[in-house]
Amino acid sequence: MFSLEVITNSILALKNILFFSARWLMLFFLFACSHAYSNKSDHILFVLSKNSPDYQNVVNSIISNWSDSKALSYEILIEKQQNQTKLDKILAKSDIVISLGTSAADKLLARKISQPVITTLITESAFNSLAEKYYGDISTAVTSGVNPLFLDQPFERRLRLASKLINKLNKVGFMLGPSAVKNHSIYTSSIKEKKLIPQMIAIDPDENPIRQLDPVIKSSDVFIPIADSHIINVTTAKWILQLGYRYRVPIIGYSANYVDAGALASVYSSPQDVSKQTLELIQSLLTKKHKHQIHLPKYCTVKFNKSVAWHLNLEISDELEKHSGRCEL
Repeated sequence: MFSLEVITNSILALKNILFFSARWLMLFFLFACSHAYSNKSDHILFVLSKNSPDYQNVVNSIISNWSDSKALSYEILIEKQQNQTKLDKILAKSDIVISLGTSAADKLLARKISQPVITTLITESAFNSLAEKYYGDISTAVTSGVNPLFLDQPFERRLRLASKLINKLNKVGFMLGPSAVKNHSIYTSSIKEKKLIPQMIAIDPDENPIRQLDPVIKSSDVFIPIADSHIINVTTAKWILQLGYRYRVPIIGYSANYVDAGALASVYSSPQDVSKQTLELIQSLLTKKHKHQIHLPKYCTVKFNKSVAWHLNLEISDELEKHSGRCEL
């Protein structure tokens, strides 16, 4: 027969064994979960409006600069080449979805997916139209998990560049299309804050663009077009550059192509600028601590046309030259 003391000690020993076993089991479980999470591959879906070099450069730059390639899996889809069934399957396993270009953003915003969405390579006016179309307003789209990263550089950057390039700057002409004209007071206020005189032209798509642009460009010391719809941009660019050349008025554009075509300078978002900020935004979203919001361009590129500067009898100083290829404006 076992004594009461022996039985009691045996029970206590068994309890200790069970306690420590449970504790080690819990620690093992936590370690296993942590290890599994650390090895979890975050899946990113890139949806491109078209298979263009600029879009591919942004994607390739994001992938090549990802700090831990083992913690990232991704797929690239061309918006016009995908059927709904395939898109649904890939969306179901994606942690973050990134649209590049307006048509890709249109397709994703129309679906109102639950995952966070980053819309890149899109102008502010184009995004605002899509947000109002599918969500009712911009704030609802953003709070629903859409994170727009605009192509449009802040107007103030181009205005500051104009001030540095032109010594006796007084009258600043600028063009707004139908999408941007409702924000005219923002541009006017920025110009007035620098003690300059704003001269605005609101382009009517149904009217002859050269007749609308001519008097404003002719009487300005610098002219700054604002990006609008693709049709407005293409329709007006040719006349803006021709009139600027005729009246010897510097044009400060919003793309590298504008400079190549005859603008004095441009401040714009290059594929490298976009990819760098997009990568930062992805990493922020993956921490689950990110607050969905609108993102203005954090980085920019400055480009000059020295032949145009010579024609205008303007000098691009060494101080300005150092801004070429990076943004410190």
